[in-house]
Amino acid sequence: MNILALNTAFSNSDVAVLYDNKKDYVSLDSNAKQSENILVCVDNLLKKQNADIQNIDVMSVVVGPGSFTGIRIGVGLVKGMSVAKPSLKLVGICSLDLMAYSFENPKSDFWCVLNALSGNLFACKYSSQRKRLCEPKMLDSKEIGELSGTVVGLKQENLEVCTHFVEFNPQTLLEYTLSECLENNFVSENNLLPIYLRKSQAEVSLDNGNKKN
Repeated sequence: MNILALNTAFSNSDVAVLYDNKKDYVSLDSNAKQSENILVCVDNLLKKQNADIQNIDVMSVVVGPGSFTGIRIGVGLVKGMSVAKPSLKLVGICSLDLMAYSFENPKSDFWCVLNALSGNLFACKYSSQRKRLCEPKMLDSKEIGELSGTVVGLKQENLEVCTHFVEFNPQTLLEYTLSECLENNFVSENNLLPIYLRKSQAEVSLDNGNKKN
């Protein structure tokens, strides 16, 4: 099974390839423009592996929550690839599920949280077996204040509410993709949908403008 995995939902992007049982990885830092560099990054990594994109069997992508622009770039790229190759199998990855997978040896139920801006958090609660106990949602300041127990966040965000931190990396992205493949957790191109959980800044501005009128 040949796999290409993408995470463009955050300031740092990750790309991982498994091709002919060989693995390779690359990360783009926050200074790299995803829209301009992600395809070049994918192309260079495939060339390094002497890999043909037409021989990729599975593509995975982080569908959110996270950066609106980054999510659109990643999901759009994978959807475009699936149109060109209908036999391609697709895996949509929730960023909070990926965080839960990255959290080592949980002893009890825990929360995974991400900065949703404006004092809000994206959040989901998990069991000690890393199974969801609720659907991903957005918490306001009152709900954040009521969080207790183990709260896991991204190291780069360094949120005060967190008791533990994890980091995203392309190795874990590929491992998680492989685990989803083993469970046959594939989705169709029509069901590869972004998880936004909040309105974009443009939608918020439009709503505020309508209220003033």
